[in-house]
Amino acid sequence: MNTRWHQQYKHTMRQIFVLTLLLLLLCLLPSQCREADDRSRFLYADDPIAASIILEYQLHNAPPEDYDGDERKESLRKPPGAEYDEEQHIKPYMLKADNDIGPRVVQFYSPWSGYCQSYKSKYIDLANELKLRNIDYQHPEVTFHAISCSVYHWVCQQNNVRGYPTIIAYKANSAIPMELISDPSADDIAEAVGVALKPLDQDIAKTEMNDDAYSRPLDILGASVDGMVRTKEAAYVDAALSFIHALRTEVFTDSDNNNNNIAYIDSNRRETFSDWIDLLYWSLPPTWILHTLINDLRNNIDAVTTNRENLLYIVDKHVDVVITASKTWSTHCTDGSNGYACGLWSLFHIVSIGVIERHRAVLGARDQISTKFVAKTLRNYVQHFFFSCPSCQRYFIDMYDNCGFNHCKRLKQPKKLPSPESWNEFALWLWEVHNDVNVKVLEAEGGKDGRILTREEIMEQSYWPSHDVCSDCRDKRGKWNTDAVLSQLKRQYWPGGVQNFRFIVLKKKVIEEEENPYWVAEFIEDAMFIALFVVIVV
Repeated sequence: MNTRWHQQYKHTMRQIFVLTLLLLLLCLLPSQCREADDRSRFLYADDPIAASIILEYQLHNAPPEDYDGDERKESLRKPPGAEYDEEQHIKPYMLKADNDIGPRVVQFYSPWSGYCQSYKSKYIDLANELKLRNIDYQHPEVTFHAISCSVYHWVCQQNNVRGYPTIIAYKANSAIPMELISDPSADDIAEAVGVALKPLDQDIAKTEMNDDAYSRPLDILGASVDGMVRTKEAAYVDAALSFIHALRTEVFTDSDNNNNNIAYIDSNRRETFSDWIDLLYWSLPPTWILHTLINDLRNNIDAVTTNRENLLYIVDKHVDVVITASKTWSTHCTDGSNGYACGLWSLFHIVSIGVIERHRAVLGARDQISTKFVAKTLRNYVQHFFFSCPSCQRYFIDMYDNCGFNHCKRLKQPKKLPSPESWNEFALWLWEVHNDVNVKVLEAEGGKDGRILTREEIMEQSYWPSHDVCSDCRDKRGKWNTDAVLSQLKRQYWPGGVQNFRFIVLKKKVIEEEENPYWVAEFIEDAMFIALFVVIVV
């Protein structure tokens, strides 16, 4: 009898323990449980093709400002079970006024609505059409967003959403909502957000926005993989091909290895390579699949800089994932030019726009993201790892060392709080350098024929962007509108929307005292940070 009672007692205690453990998990991890359940309630984020075009709002990918920590502290004072009310305080970034936010369209929808499900392809087509027809250089892109009212029902309630789908338009830097008709056209949206569109060419519309456009394979940039023109996607493929080609042929030369395949790359080249990989790590769009290779290189920097086989092993491991669309450079890069150099220039320009877009996301070694440091990193990379064109290499180094295009003054930023405009200078400086290279190449080709090119011929044949590409970039006298040029650079070399705004942490590196005379201020700053951290912990 005692034995039976003892077994029943142990069985009951075991059940109580399991139930208690489950209750603890439910109390401690409510948000994680809801997040896992929420993933099945997104029409766009769960679709890789749609997610490359429509920015589905998800709190874990949003800027930290979308949630006020004061409300979280307040919710902790409430009794258990009340923590769900914290979602009332979510404020999505695209619904707020901000000096850096452009024109945008937001769709509030229910994933269970049959009409919302059928409207999904139309909404994607609208986003693609505006991207093709937008000619407003002040606002070169209209971003399209979506908010699931099944997940963020408080957000929809606070924005007076009474039916699905509800489509709201916002002008740049504005939080004033303008509700659109149930099935707006691209022209309706353009009028509401205040951008100019070029007339819709019916022949182009049939080829570029047909019914099969949604089903064609798309990359993260929303460009067709089977396109033959220099699309944004093609520029990224060219850049990735050149990056991989450089890793295979330019990092280790024959003189760098002995018979045992052990390299003796000197410390300067190793430091340059490390700086170059760090630059790509923080400046490239976070959604670019090339990051899988870059992260692997960065995590194994010692191994890949001391042995060619280690480097090639990592490259070969990622190449089929990184390069999926084409294994050769685009016709734009190979038509009468060096595909490798052309793709490398594309990579340089992507980095230059990334400096503008991503510098605020870097923590730690902030001195390594200044425009001056970026330009110096680029210069050192060309010196140590660009051997396929010696004359190009000499030109770039001589130009930089002699303060070419006034970069010594233009790229000089104050150590504290550089102006927002100062981040644009590196992209514009690199654009001027590239145009100058194009001019020299064209003059050399003209010289072979024994003729001297006129100024008009040089401008039309070598300067980018051409008048056909950007009519507002240059006036009839040849004067450049740098605001329009910068918008065109962003349109050409940067994907749309918020690029998964995640923070990057760079480790500080030892810098010679003559190049960094502010070490005392840095020491005081670090000490104050540590003291503040200790106070918070205590």
